[in-house]
Amino acid sequence: DIFVRIAVPYSLAALGGEIKVPTVDGDIKIRVRPGTQSGTMLRLREKGVPRLHGRGRGDEYIRINILAPEKLNREQKSVIEELKKVGL
Repeated sequence: DIFVRIAVPYSLAALGGEIKVPTVDGDIKIRVRPGTQSGTMLRLREKGVPRLHGRGRGDEYIRINILAPEKLNREQKSVIEELKKVGL
């Protein structure tokens, strides 16, 4: 098996969408469900490394981390302040 951490922006975690994920065979797109929480683990069956003694491949596990911006411009800060007012 292989393990990968992927950082996604808050908006994508809240609303859902697609992200590119590196695999042994190259990048693939996967769907992130709306409401995904930081620490969520996704499994891609048989996308890991080939098994040493046997057929098939291991799995790839993806841990989702929510990315909080380090710096915000004025517009971004305003939008986040509005979200805060409505409880998000």
